[in-house]
Amino acid sequence: MPSTRRPAEKKRRTVPLQALVWSSVGALTVGSLLGTGTTGAGRGDLQDQLDSTAEQLVESQDVLAEQQEQLASAVSDLAEATSSSAGLQSRIDALTTEASTSAATIASRDTRIAELESAAAAATAAAVEAAQVVAVPAPAPAAPAAAAPAPAAASAYYENCTAVRAAGAAPIRTGDPGYSRKLDRDGDGIACE
Repeated sequence: MPSTRRPAEKKRRTVPLQALVWSSVGALTVGSLLGTGTTGAGRGDLQDQLDSTAEQLVESQDVLAEQQEQLASAVSDLAEATSSSAGLQSRIDALTTEASTSAATIASRDTRIAELESAAAAATAAAVEAAQVVAVPAPAPAAPAAAAPAPAAASAYYENCTAVRAAGAAPIRTGDPGYSRKLDRDGDGIACE
């Protein structure tokens, strides 16, 4: 009888083993379905994050492009200002050179005027001396002798205001004998005031 018992024991073992296998397969299937659902939701969240990041990237690229345009505009403005500054500086240099040349020309003309005035005064003095030499051999009354110094005063030349004051002729007005622009420092027509 021992052989009859064994097949029954084997049957008992197979039933619980089948139930165990089927319950394991069911649990695995349920777990897979739940895991897939969770993974699908996780993919949706990741896709949303990816879309959000892509939008931020596009916005950042737009801002970058705008800032690059502003930078290019600023560089262009700087180059234009630098060019304008260089042009103005060259114009200033040209005007400074022209002013220096004009000042040198005026100084040389003033020197030439002084030389001509000196030569004119010397020629006038020589003419007066020649007239006096001609007048000395002839007897002359006292009145004409007093008139002789008057022409000398009419063509007087003074080197500077000290000489004018020493001669007692200060101040000298425009048109007076001995008046010179170089003696009139403020240009008001009155020298050695």
